[in-house]
Amino acid sequence: MHVKTLILGGGMAGLSTAYHLKESGLTDYLVVEKEQKVGGLCRSIYKDGFIFDYGGHLLHLHTQYGKGVIKKLLQNNLNCISRKAWIYADNYRVPFPFQSNLYALPSHVRDKCIEGLLKISGSQKGVSPQNFEEWCISSFGEGIYKVFMYPYNRKLWGCEPKDLTCDWCGKFVPAPSMCEIKESAIMKPCKKYGYNSSFYYPKHGGCEAVIEALTKSVSQILVDTEISQIDLRKRKVFADGAVLSYDYLVNTLPLSRFLYMLQSSPLTLYAEKLRSQDITVFLIAIKGNRQPFSWIYFPNKEDPFFRVGMQSSFSSNNAPSGCYSYYVEMPGGITPSILMEKRIIQVLSKYNLINDSDEILFSIWEHIPNAYVIYDSYRSHIVKKVLKDLESFYCYCAGRYGMWEYSFMERALIQGKEVAEKIINNSTKVPSEAIL
Repeated sequence: MHVKTLILGGGMAGLSTAYHLKESGLTDYLVVEKEQKVGGLCRSIYKDGFIFDYGGHLLHLHTQYGKGVIKKLLQNNLNCISRKAWIYADNYRVPFPFQSNLYALPSHVRDKCIEGLLKISGSQKGVSPQNFEEWCISSFGEGIYKVFMYPYNRKLWGCEPKDLTCDWCGKFVPAPSMCEIKESAIMKPCKKYGYNSSFYYPKHGGCEAVIEALTKSVSQILVDTEISQIDLRKRKVFADGAVLSYDYLVNTLPLSRFLYMLQSSPLTLYAEKLRSQDITVFLIAIKGNRQPFSWIYFPNKEDPFFRVGMQSSFSSNNAPSGCYSYYVEMPGGITPSILMEKRIIQVLSKYNLINDSDEILFSIWEHIPNAYVIYDSYRSHIVKKVLKDLESFYCYCAGRYGMWEYSFMERALIQGKEVAEKIINNSTKVPSEAIL
């Protein structure tokens, strides 16, 4: 079987590529997905009137194009939600982001944070941080770093912050000015910080509603088909005994896994250098009532999870009346067990997220591989080189996994558009054999 454009992976980025190709009149494509349905991690679980996503999946729309496409796809099936997020640490609760809400801290903790901030005031000019630890300390001071930034990020990434670069954090870690941080020790800020201060979510169908809308415009999809090998030179993909040839290849699979599948290619040597952190997610459905919130961060080492999101708060259709639901995110090394379930519920009760009058209806475990790409000293150089070399074979990557980056849904949507445009611009050319 031969297609002009072969797309590996039926998640947001892969379907977006197909969608934009079709919108431009190029219909000779095929999306190949190993699962029995498309969506990747942008899928939802439906059980007993509850809807759960694969971890927290929210639409952070920051471009006119992204907003336009999502509104075109979902039309009236879309809510705009203001973030309600906190940090629970020790015996205090602080609104997110921590660094702009010091007023909510106990006085001895607040004083420690301000002391660290004063030490760096005016002393770091012209000094470029070399890693995430240095970036945090130069931005917020040692007090904020030790109280929140270090324990939370150590827990999230599974490695020391000093072993992470800081080329990812500008978009994702709110960085108020020193003046704004100092003022937040006195009063609650009026300004909202962070790329996720508001977000969108489907009214019906969970995050999978986005995928369902996309697939209405994407017809050539082959599911339940797993890729085993890829020959870039001959432009062939081997999948479950079939051979698929192509002119253009689009990869949205995890870049490390994709590289391992390449036949006789020196690029496979880079695969083992690409590191990531898996996460384990515990979904829990509860009969009872609770004030809605978006999510809460848990930096304490003794708490098994680093974040809890209230799935039922994103849409009234995510849980039956008189019920609520959580997704509980933990490091990937956590092993699902009855003992761990009891521990999770015990800690949720400690923070009054569950009480004795609530009835736990059911729970579900999820494992998400490659959830967070590790931005170590190797990543930037390797990814840049690999993507450039792949493009010489008319192979393009898209999505947080294909690009091996920390990202969000809108970016995957736009990357699919950008890859489609590259193929459209090259469509008059006949791909020639490249040499690595």
